Amino acid sequence: MSVTAELNGYGPLAGLVVVELCEWVAAPAGVRLLAEMGAEVIKVEPPHGDAQRTQGPGFGADRNDLEDPIFDLNNTNKNWVCLNLKTPAGQKIFRQLLANADVFVTSLRDRALVKLGLDYETLRAEFPGLIWAQNRGYGESGPERDTPGFDAVAWAARGGVAASFPEAGSYPAIPPQAFGDYNHSNVLAMGILAALFNRTRTGAGEKVSANLYGTAIWGGNIGIMATQFGALYPKSRRAVPNPFNNTYQTADGEWILVCMPQYDKYFAMMMEILGLAEHADDPTIRDLPSLKASGRQADVIALLEGAFASRTFPQWETVLRQHQVPHQRLFSYSDVIEDPEARLNDSVRPVEYESFGVKYLPMSPVRLASHGDPPVILSKPLGYHTAEYLADLGYSDEQIDRLEQDGAIKCWRGQPIPDRVFESLRRRRN
Repeated sequence: MSVTAELNGYGPLAGLVVVELCEWVAAPAGVRLLAEMGAEVIKVEPPHGDAQRTQGPGFGADRNDLEDPIFDLNNTNKNWVCLNLKTPAGQKIFRQLLANADVFVTSLRDRALVKLGLDYETLRAEFPGLIWAQNRGYGESGPERDTPGFDAVAWAARGGVAASFPEAGSYPAIPPQAFGDYNHSNVLAMGILAALFNRTRTGAGEKVSANLYGTAIWGGNIGIMATQFGALYPKSRRAVPNPFNNTYQTADGEWILVCMPQYDKYFAMMMEILGLAEHADDPTIRDLPSLKASGRQADVIALLEGAFASRTFPQWETVLRQHQVPHQRLFSYSDVIEDPEARLNDSVRPVEYESFGVKYLPMSPVRLASHGDPPVILSKPLGYHTAEYLADLGYSDEQIDRLEQDGAIKCWRGQPIPDRVFESLRRRRN
């Protein structure tokens, strides 16, 4: 049974058909968002499979032939078809799938798409109502248009992330793997949904393009603008323009991030609650224009460092909550996994693996009240649904066997794998 049938019409996108020809993270994760909104996703892989199937151990996770937690991060609620698009038979089947599809999503580069006859101009002529979406490393114009773009390169390196995040004077940061990919996946899904909405008014398909470098620039909005006014990145926490937007260490060794952007409005209050009331009327530091003119940011930061170092985090937590000062202890990922806020709001969901036990799967953050938390089915091995989809297209068992013998398709020949539906904790309780 296909995953779509098992989910029994769940979601605002139920009935929408998406054909995915994507590898790695960003584009498959964007399609995962559509799948968890109820779209029927047919993920088409080449005979060697999506390269992301090999990556789990490289990120520090385990995998085997039947279960792959890292791969699941991008591929829940999908159906699995394996075609060799370098064969005429594989091409024919792929177009049969597209004939019934609303959306085609790919991460292949332009030259490969033209060679396969899957570029926008070709498919628009064949399927004028199809939404054609491409994920890219860089934009459609410029010298890098044909350059491959992993998030580490196009997002973290060229997008200014790795160079801007660390403390000034230290080494460049190494962001968590695929950090940019997952942020970018939302951009790709948004573009596809916008095109689908526009099709309801025009009846016409659309070309959607999204690139990792552009997402990094969009995420760096304030830094990119402030740089043009002389702000320097990376910054030192001892020289930030607004000392109330900074990190401080408490007496028990915890780091706390305070985010009080309205420095001028709350300066006197902050000086009072930090035990620094004698500085509340200092004209050189009491508002941001005066602070910038005097250049005394480091002095104010030093005052705050001394104040925060005088009490433990729990003591400061009480004071800051009482005065509604936005703040947060710096969490590790281990803290996030254990956080009741994340668990109760279905930001991380427990799923159970036969080989690895219970693990917490990060979930997308958007919910529609009429549908609630999406049910989740984990990924399947290469070609798991190939025979089923070909049967639906009218192929006989004999024809399917011959296609596999000829190398045009690959089918799963192992034992059936039950579709275990994992629901959120709050849905279970209801």
